[in-house]
Amino acid sequence: MSDVMESGQIDIRQVRSFLVVAQELNFTRAAARLFLTQQAVSSQVRALERALGVQLFERTTRQVRLTPAGRVMRNQVEPALQILNRALHLVQQAGDGSSRPLHVGHTPNLTPHLLARTASVLEKVDSTLRLHTAEHSEDSLRTAILQGQVDIGVGLEVDWVALGLGGRPLSGEPWCAVVGRHHPLAGRPWVNLDDLAAYDWLCWPRSVCPGHWNAVHALAGSLASAPRLREMRRNVGHGEMQGEQGVMLQPVSYAAYLPGESVALRLCASPATAYSVVWNPRSGPTRLEVVLGALNEAAHQLRPRRPERPYLPLPLSRRDNAGAAG
Repeated sequence: MSDVMESGQIDIRQVRSFLVVAQELNFTRAAARLFLTQQAVSSQVRALERALGVQLFERTTRQVRLTPAGRVMRNQVEPALQILNRALHLVQQAGDGSSRPLHVGHTPNLTPHLLARTASVLEKVDSTLRLHTAEHSEDSLRTAILQGQVDIGVGLEVDWVALGLGGRPLSGEPWCAVVGRHHPLAGRPWVNLDDLAAYDWLCWPRSVCPGHWNAVHALAGSLASAPRLREMRRNVGHGEMQGEQGVMLQPVSYAAYLPGESVALRLCASPATAYSVVWNPRSGPTRLEVVLGALNEAAHQLRPRRPERPYLPLPLSRRDNAGAAG
């Protein structure tokens, strides 16, 4: 590895792209997180594979999987890259402070939209602050904050009190219902929350995204007829939604990063889900209020307008079919 690095065959951007694809197991979603085109991410991964002389991913038209070499690469490089990012952060802090990186950890269900808009707001307010982002589970996010690996964390309804962190809620946005393109409801742009009760609800594991898990379970419990809920691993959740029964609730902005086989349905009279920003209460980041203001403004910009057309309930025959399917 050192010889390959020294020869200049491997670029750190290739390694970052590989790690994001390894987390997503989907080139489209990885490209969205990296703010690159899918072609650029694929090109970087292929270049990395050529430099190493190994295949890191098995690619088919239906899925992307890590090879044994890819799993070793992910397990060995991910912690090393975190150490490198932290070291560079400390070096920059020791400089003249003309450009200050802000390391932001985020949970898997946080869409790149929010952080991209936050970076745009910050550029207008304080051009010296630059965002560096990394994905974490809520548990690893807490550890990263307390160990100083990230300055702040952002997630969906994070319980910062339970995690022993400082925190503040941000502006929220409505939920949408994500279904497969062959789902009986897929042709409707708007549905009611009760229309979903006949179908299984999928959610990310509580161990990874307890905020999402708690919020989805609370919504299910608010219905007269509660749906069955099932936890799904992140890399198979979208595939599971291609079945007739799968429904997953996500913030509306999440829809922009769905694979082509999935459809996002807007919910009428949807309750809002809230984002949370968390930090180490003993050592909050520099310019915390500026950052919080930028995050809140970005979250507010994501809120969609009210529907222009009123909700039309499902025809009785479709409701009967849905009930029979459940």
